[in-house]
This record gives sequence, structure tokens and C-alpha cells, in this order.
Amino acid sequence: MNGMIPKKIKGFRDTHPELNELRKEIVERAGKVYELYGFRHWDTPVLEYAENLGKYLPDKETVAEGVYSFRNPETEPVYKDDGAELRDELDLVVMDNHHVAMRYDLTAPLARMYAEELFIQSLKGQLTTKNAPLFRRYQYGPVFRFEAKLDPGRFREFWQLDFDTVGTADVATDAEACMVLSDALESIGLERSSYLVQVNNRKILSGFLESIGVNGAENEAAVLRVIDKIDKIGVEGISAELGAGRKDTSGAVIPGLGLGREMVTRVAGYFERFMEDRKREEIIEELASLCSGNEKFDEGLAELKRINDLLAASGYDEKRVLFAPSIVRGLGYYTGPVYEVESLLTFTDTKGNTRRVGSICGGGRYDGLVERLLGIKVPAAGASIGVDRLAELLVLSGQAKEKSKGTVLVTVFDDELMGEYQKIAAELRTEGISAEVYYGAQRGLKKQIGYGDKMNSPVCILLGSDEHAKGVVTVRDLALGKEMSSSIENKEDWKQKIQKEVPRAQMVDTVKAMLNRQ
Repeated sequence: MNGMIPKKIKGFRDTHPELNELRKEIVERAGKVYELYGFRHWDTPVLEYAENLGKYLPDKETVAEGVYSFRNPETEPVYKDDGAELRDELDLVVMDNHHVAMRYDLTAPLARMYAEELFIQSLKGQLTTKNAPLFRRYQYGPVFRFEAKLDPGRFREFWQLDFDTVGTADVATDAEACMVLSDALESIGLERSSYLVQVNNRKILSGFLESIGVNGAENEAAVLRVIDKIDKIGVEGISAELGAGRKDTSGAVIPGLGLGREMVTRVAGYFERFMEDRKREEIIEELASLCSGNEKFDEGLAELKRINDLLAASGYDEKRVLFAPSIVRGLGYYTGPVYEVESLLTFTDTKGNTRRVGSICGGGRYDGLVERLLGIKVPAAGASIGVDRLAELLVLSGQAKEKSKGTVLVTVFDDELMGEYQKIAAELRTEGISAEVYYGAQRGLKKQIGYGDKMNSPVCILLGSDEHAKGVVTVRDLALGKEMSSSIENKEDWKQKIQKEVPRAQMVDTVKAMLNRQ
């Protein structure tokens, strides 16, 4: 055998029509909700300069880690911070094969797009935080992350569906984001009792950690990365990882951060207080009693109170939106309110265990992401639906159909009638009915019907030279045939029930009647 064995890159997959149609349905339904709130559809490229993306993936030390990156084959000028071309001692423009990367989310490219539009204005000193233009958009498409460890259901390419508001610091946009997520999920088909939008504020966590002696941005980020694992490893697990370390389920040693016993105890105690769902007002009161006088904490608590007031005024109670002080969100660019949607639907795995898919949406406020590119604070907030995670959830929980309806199949028995077969398909398409002509080399009825079954065709058209001479066609209900196949006693009787010979002029109406039955 010459050449490579055909196989996919690890972490990537071929997506079948059913998944693609489910993705399409999720995007269309949620997209309509986004548009109801005033978000407009924009797209950004899959490739970005690596420095534009920034170092924000959890557990990654450099921008190159966790992303698929390479050197641009095309040399381009290097620019200084003021936008001027960098020149060498001979006054020649410095050229470089810049480091580029595939986007790991849709938010960092949005920040680049917004910053690029306002770059010249910022250089001229005409852009300030107060006059930063308001921008609202939604976007969907694939993102790419080099996950070193691939858990079941996790891939290195997956789809996200984002919406964002840039240009306002008002946490009213964060309250709205929670409403949008709730409305979007219900439009997709999730029952109100099957999901929870959970809200926290990174300022509260940051202020609390600061109050117990965790100082410095790097130390805080390291602690938050551990806390973010609480849903997976529990309070006991994060306590071990904050201290001396632990072993994971495979036996591998996870090094600890080396925090003192008292500090670990205080962190664990903080989260143990909020393990059970409670009313939003009760959580606010509990938080206020834990830590007062820290500026960050008090600011975050005030924002949480405002979000609660706005949610209550709009009729979003605890059955839709909860406060969850343990929510962190792994991406490092979040600066304030954060939100995560947990699915409450369950499914049974191959071993018979009852499981949940877990988080299906997330987002938050990222006031520093545009600032990193422009040097001017431009507040922003938004959220993302994990399209593939949600699709997986819908399938596993039985909320989605296993197979999509295929096209009407026009079978082929006589090359002399190919023009007629094409005409039949065209007539069906004119009526808005998907139809395809069979082009396979094997023309036997069994092979063609087998192809139709594989493609999930609901109906097929049978036409040979004898039928054509009589001006009739046979229309077979393939879906009904499948339903009745388990109880076949008389094959001829079965065939009469699932197919009709009708005049050629009645073909379209007969197909419509069969499709409407289904």
C-alpha cells in the first residue's frame, strides 16, 4: 500500500448530516432571539495574529500554548506601539513572518475587530472610555483549541454561538446577557426546569482572596484556575490542589500551589457555604457578612445587587437565574460578572451510569480585552452557547431526533428516461420538496431502496418504461414501510399498503400527502 492510512487528526471529527442540521437549528433559533434583543450578525476570520488573541486560555503560560499556531508564510512589516513601521539602523522597514493562530474563541477576534476600527482615532487621542461607540453583535462558527487531554465529548474543533455588547460598563448588559441565554435555550426547546443560568462576579472572588492574603495577579489567577475545577473535583479536591497537591483518577500527581493550611481552610469554607441553591437575596446577604471593607469585593457585591434588581424587574426568578459564588469561568480575560449555564438533564452512559453533560453556555464581562489592544479602557460583556455541547446534550437526553428527514429519492431503471427522472425531481423541488435522482452504478431496486434507507429518504418514486408508457408512477412511503416491517405477514399486502400507483399528474399531491402523514 502506497501513501498514508486515511485517518482523522486526533481531536477532530467528521460531522454527519444529523449533527449539521441540529447545529443549524440551534443557530437559527438562538440567532432569532439574539436579533430580538438588537444584536446583528458579524463574522471574523478563523486566523488571527497570535498577539491579538492574547494569553487567556486556562492553564496556559504563553499565547502559543493551547492554540494551533504557525508562522505566516508571508513577510509583513513590524509596527511600533504608535502605529509607525519599525525601521533598522539603515532605515529599512523591519519585516517578519508574524506568528498567526487559529482562533480559540470568538471574543478575542471581536476585540481585535473593534480595536482595528478605532485604532487611528485612538492614536489621535480622540477616543476615550466615555465616547467609545456602542457595538452589539452575534457570531457563530468553529473555534480551535489544542486540548492536551481529551475527555469524552470534548474535541479540538467545536462550534460556538456568541453575542456581545461593547462600549458600556453598565452591568445592565450582564443582566440582559442572562436573559438572552435563558430565552435562547428555551427557544431551542429546553424546558425551564432543565437548565440554570448561574451568575457570579470575579471582583467578589478577587476581593475575598485579597482579604485572606492571596496577593498579586499571578497568584490570584493560579488560585482561580484551581477553584474553577470545583464542579469536577469538589471542595476536597480543590483544597488538596491549593495545598500540597493531589492525584487524579489516573494516578497522575497534580502539584499543589503550596498555600498554608489556614488559607486553604478559609477558601474551602467560603465555597462550602454556597454548595446548595438559595435565593439570590439570601446569597447577597451571606456574602455581605463574609467580607466587608475590601474595595473590589464591595464593588462586585454592588454589581450583583443591581443585576438581581434588573432580573427581578424583568420577571427572571431563581427558576431561571441563580447566583452561584463558586462560578469562576476559566478564561483569564473576565473582569467582573461571569455567567455559566448548567444543564440539569441527565442521560445513561454505556456503563449504565446516570450522568450530566454539565456546562453548555458561559460568558461574562471583559473590560480589559479591548484595552490591551488600544491602551484605552473599553468595557464589554457577552456570552457564548457551546453549540456542539448543546447538540450532544439534546441527543443524549432524547430531546433531538436521531435522524433527520432525507430527500425524496427518484429511482432510475432506464437511461432513456433520465430526462423524465430529472423532470420529476425538478417538479418536486418547485414545490419546496427536497428530491434527488439516484446516480449509483448499481440500478437494482434493492440497492436503490437500500440507498434511500441509508439516506433516510421518506418517500421514493418508481418509474420504469412500462409505467412511463401508461402515464403512471409508483410512489412508495419508505417511512411507513419501516414502521410496518416488524409485523410483515404478507409481503404483497404490505407492499400494497405502503405504495400507490397514480397518474403522473397526481404524483406531487401523492408525495405531499405521504410527507404530511409523517
